Amino acid sequence: MGSGVATVGRRKYAVGLYWQPSPSGRVAQAAKEAARQPGQHADFFAVRPGVKGGRVAQFGLGLQQSGHKLGMATLAASLANRLPGSWAGAFKLSEGIVVIVVRDDLIAPDGDQIYLDDASARDRLIQEVTLGGLQRIYAPEAWSIPASETVALPFVLQNRGDCPLQPVKIPRAILIGVAVTALVVVLGIAGFWYYQYQEEKAQEAQRELIRIEAQKRAIEMKAAGLGGPIQIAYPPPKRFWEDEPHPLELIEACRVALDKVPQARLGWNLSTLSCAKGGLSLSWTRIVGYTQPLADASIDPSGSNASRGVPIEGLKNRGPQDLIDPAEITKRYLAQNWNGTISRLPDDPPPPKPENVRPEDWNPPPTPWIKRGFTLKVTDLPGELPQYFGGVPGVIINSIVSQSGSWQISGVIYENRK
Repeated sequence: MGSGVATVGRRKYAVGLYWQPSPSGRVAQAAKEAARQPGQHADFFAVRPGVKGGRVAQFGLGLQQSGHKLGMATLAASLANRLPGSWAGAFKLSEGIVVIVVRDDLIAPDGDQIYLDDASARDRLIQEVTLGGLQRIYAPEAWSIPASETVALPFVLQNRGDCPLQPVKIPRAILIGVAVTALVVVLGIAGFWYYQYQEEKAQEAQRELIRIEAQKRAIEMKAAGLGGPIQIAYPPPKRFWEDEPHPLELIEACRVALDKVPQARLGWNLSTLSCAKGGLSLSWTRIVGYTQPLADASIDPSGSNASRGVPIEGLKNRGPQDLIDPAEITKRYLAQNWNGTISRLPDDPPPPKPENVRPEDWNPPPTPWIKRGFTLKVTDLPGELPQYFGGVPGVIINSIVSQSGSWQISGVIYENRK
């Protein structure tokens, strides 16, 4: 028995992967860590996502020396997705006999094997049948296994492939491709920012023209004996970032709070996890089977969902902090491998007009700063965030959300208006 490649119809599938359930919602990260364990040294992994309210996610590890290739679909996962439940099957293909074992909709750790002779494959299948707990058995008709049925794999798969192989280490060719793509994106962003800069200059020229016209009108009114313009003392704009904690302090506070909360519990699947200045928020969905109570969590009347909030401690406002110019922010952005997005946001709204001031007399100047919104995706906290934010004033983090094995960071960068 072993691993290799099997052909079904016009598609080649990877077989012989070692499957494991994921210990957390970060399936890809768990797969990479397992691949680097002593005795493994896997080259590829495949992720089989979990089902809300059903099975947990799992991953399989594959080897390049077995003929596995990047992007190749996995036969066991493709079949398990189309034949749910508990079953075992032996399927004759041109490369050998593939034996697949699925229990409770999960591929067994050693339930994905290819054999070169009928006897070994038949013995393995009979071993699983003897263990019991199977709803269906698939076997060649010539084997005469009781209660078994024969199924045509091309008819079941319809030339479709699930859970493609992903690299444990990113190949050099892909890194070069990503770098070229990033360069194209950066050039596009730089062009867009240049357009925005020109647009801002045009708007500033329009505001200056309005100011000159208002000044001329005031002089004409004074010459006609109608008095000068009304002098209004506009309140200073609110410096929002000074009432927020430093971004890296918020990241650290979220990480400390997360360490205090057990995420994995028997019978529960962590579905959402987010953190912000207001606190840490977690929610779970119940899976089939015995369930361990969730301390300090609220469970809905159906018993299917639970949630918990955890306060964030030790945060304080950063206080007075001067901003830097947009060119410095842009230069820092272009010099980094920024995994996310960044874009200009509308200006902060002007202060509200007092009741005793006429609308035509209320014309507060724009704030002396602009702002950009950003998103960032990182694998670990704080991970690469210090190199992105370290020493940059005016950064506010609005939310930190766990998504598919990574962390999505979103926020705002305040910058001097030029």
